[in-house]
Parts: sequence; C-alpha cells; structure tokens
Amino acid sequence: MVNTPTDLARRVEELTDGVWILAALAAAAGDGPPDGAELSDEHGALLAHAGLAEHGPDGWRLLPAHRAALDRQADPSAFARRVARQLRQAADAVEDRPAPPEDDAAFVAEGVASGARVGSFLDLLAASVPGFAPVLRTSGLSVLDVGTGIGAVAATVLDRVPGSRAVGLDTDPRALRLAEEHLAGLGVRDRVDLRLLDVADLTVDDVFDLAWLPVSVLSPDAADTALRRVHSALRPGAWLVSATAVGPNGDGGTRDAVLRWRMARSGVAPWPPEEVRRRLVAAGYRGVTPVPTPGRAVTLVVARRA
Repeated sequence: MVNTPTDLARRVEELTDGVWILAALAAAAGDGPPDGAELSDEHGALLAHAGLAEHGPDGWRLLPAHRAALDRQADPSAFARRVARQLRQAADAVEDRPAPPEDDAAFVAEGVASGARVGSFLDLLAASVPGFAPVLRTSGLSVLDVGTGIGAVAATVLDRVPGSRAVGLDTDPRALRLAEEHLAGLGVRDRVDLRLLDVADLTVDDVFDLAWLPVSVLSPDAADTALRRVHSALRPGAWLVSATAVGPNGDGGTRDAVLRWRMARSGVAPWPPEEVRRRLVAAGYRGVTPVPTPGRAVTLVVARRA
C-alpha cells in the first residue's frame, strides 16, 4: 500500500519550500560581484527553480534584474537582515514568544531605509496632492516626527528644506541614543530637538508646519490620542502625513491577512486607509486624502489642520 500525503501535508511542504526559497534569496542578496558567479550549484539550482536565478558562463547567479534591484537600495545588505528578522518573528509566533528587540545595526539599517522611503513619499505627495509642494519650500519649516527612531525621517526633510528644524519624539531611550549618533554623522544634530516623550504628553500648540505620524506603529488607543494631539500641535492649515501598511479597505488578500496578524501580535493599529481617513476626520482634520504608493506596500493619508 502506498502512503499518499494528505492535502494538509502537501500544503505544509509547499509552504516550507517557500520559506527556504526566501531564505536562499536573502542569503544570495549580498553575495559576490553582479556579473560573476555568485552561488553554489545547489543554492543556484534552488533559486532557478523559483525563477530567481540563472546559470551563466561563470556559474549560478541571481537574475540580472533582481541583482540590479538589490544593488539600487541604499544598503543592499538590509534586505537580507529584514528577511532574517521576519523569519525569526515567524518562529517566535509559532512558539507564542514576543519578538526580541533588534540589535543596533539592524535598527539603524531599518531607520535609514525608512528615511529613504519617506523621501520618495514626499516626491509623490508634491507631485500628486494639490497644495502640498509649497510646504517643502517653506522658509523655517517646523517639522514634528512622531516615533522618530534614529531620526532618519526628520533628516530627510531637513535635507530637502534649507533652514528647517524638527522635533523628534520617541519613548525608547535606545532609539534616541542612536538618533544622536546618526544625526551627528549627517551634520544636522543641531537642527533636531530629540525628546524622550510620548506624543500624548506633547504640550505645545500651533507650532508645526508638517508632521509625520505612522499610525501602524502605535496601539489603536495611542494612535487615536496621537491624531488629536498632533492636530493641536499643528499650525492652522499645516499638514499631517500619516501612513498605514494595510491595503485599501483591509481586503488585500493574504498579504493584508499576514500584516493584520503580525500587527495584532505587536499590539499596533491594523487600520486600512479608510479607517485612518475616518479617524482623521473625527479628530478635526480637513482635506483628508489617501495616496497609494508605488507597489501599494504603504498607503499614505494626508490631511490638514482646519
């Protein structure tokens, strides 16, 4: 009698193979020169089966288009670290363990990548949202960066707007220590006021011209409080840029289902853009506009204080 795998067993095998393919891609991401042999026979053959590698005159290598995409990143090695971190988080979920904190190098790399993404977001908003471009030409622009991390988002804005200044808030002392070093290395430390402070405890009103508030790193209650507190801290007519990783209406299939579970495990707000829009309107903002980003990995939601 031949034992045949159950449907579940076959599905588990397929999913497990996918995990190993992702690991193989991440392992290949930082290896070797773009045009040379990069991969062992077994490594290259696995990626070739997944349509990610090819055999050239010098051996196995990632497809040139994939290698070029990785090399265009500010820190190509950050891709491998990000995949490794997500695989570790998946293993923690299996055993119902909280995710351990990132090491400093990974934390900084993720912050740098976030700053680069926000730079592209600003370009998108300037080109697509009426009235937004002039804020990036405001003399003496005052910026609020909520959850500043290493200060990369604040630094991105300061680099684009001469004479601008920022206040960066974070509740993690380690993040602010790393922000001190990162901003000093960029030569903008004197233009950023770093504060160990929850945004709910921010007491200033009518101060900022632009605020960055990624709701998907805050708990639902904290995000609601933050939207209202930032509204008061903005000058009349000033801009808020928020962001959520959940797709439109939260019905983006497997990707959104994975994101929502990961966010629920982390205790952060799993809000789709329409929910962010509704809460911004309830908090008193006007001109609330969702703006999908290329690839739709993130949806921005921009609004102005009335």
